[in-house]
Amino acid sequence: MKSTALALALALSAAACTTTSTSTAGDSGQSYAVMRVLDGDSLVVDIDGSEAEVRLLGINTPERGECFDQAAKDRTTALAAGEISLSGEGEDQFGRLLRYAIASDGTLINRQLVIDGLALALSTDHPGLAEFKAAETAAFEAGTGRWGPAACGSAGEADVAIAEFEPNAPGNDAQNPNGEWVKLTNRGTRPAPMKGWILHDESSSHRFRFPTDFSIASGAAVRIFSGCGERSVDALYWCEGGPVWSNSGDTAYLLDGSGNVVDRFAF
Repeated sequence: MKSTALALALALSAAACTTTSTSTAGDSGQSYAVMRVLDGDSLVVDIDGSEAEVRLLGINTPERGECFDQAAKDRTTALAAGEISLSGEGEDQFGRLLRYAIASDGTLINRQLVIDGLALALSTDHPGLAEFKAAETAAFEAGTGRWGPAACGSAGEADVAIAEFEPNAPGNDAQNPNGEWVKLTNRGTRPAPMKGWILHDESSSHRFRFPTDFSIASGAAVRIFSGCGERSVDALYWCEGGPVWSNSGDTAYLLDGSGNVVDRFAF
C-alpha cells in the first residue's frame, strides 16, 4: 500500500511546480520521523538529524482561530503519526519544503485532507492540481467536513450567494484593482444582515470582513471591489493596497457569521 501511494506521489511530482529552490529532500522515498504538527498543512520532520518544516503541497487548511483549524490539525496529526515519506521538490518563500506527504499506511495526506473536507485545493500549479480540485468539489457538494451547511454553527436564515465574479481586471491589475469584483445577491425575502460575514480567496491572508452595520436588502445585490472607494448600499471596497484574485486561477469563498461556507465560486 505504501509503495503504491509513494509511486503515485512521485508520479504527481514529476513535473513539480516552479518554486524558489531546487531542494529535493525526500524524493528517494525515505521515511522521516514527524517531530510535531504545527497546523493542518505544515509539520516538522527530522531529516538527517535536523528539523525541517514541511508545507503540504497544493492545499490550504483553515488558519488558526478559524472554524475547523483544530480539526484539520488533529487529522494531520493522526495521519502523520510515526513516520512519513515525502515526494516533490522546492521551497516556498518562507524556506519550508513543499511536499506531498505519504502516511505510514500509504495515505497521500495532502489529498486525504481535501477528501475529508478539511482543506481547500489551491489553484497554484502542481502535478496533482486537477485531482485535488475534483476532490474539493466532491467534498463541497457532499457537505463533508467544513463544507457542511451548519458545520461551524447556526446557519441562520439569510440566503446570500455569489452571483458574479470578475477576477481579472481590465489592463494592469495593480493599477486597476477595482476592475476586480465579486457580486453577491440576497435571494431571500428579508434583509440579510452581514455582520460577521467573510469573503476570502484561497490564500491565508486575503479576508474581507463585512461592516458590522451592513445589510443587503431582499432581492438586492452588492459588489465587493478589490480596490478603494466610497461605501454605498451596492458597493463595498476591500482596499488592501492591490489586487486580490489570481488571474491564473482562484476561488471565492463566502462565509456566514458562524463561519459556515455558504457559497463558493471557482475559476
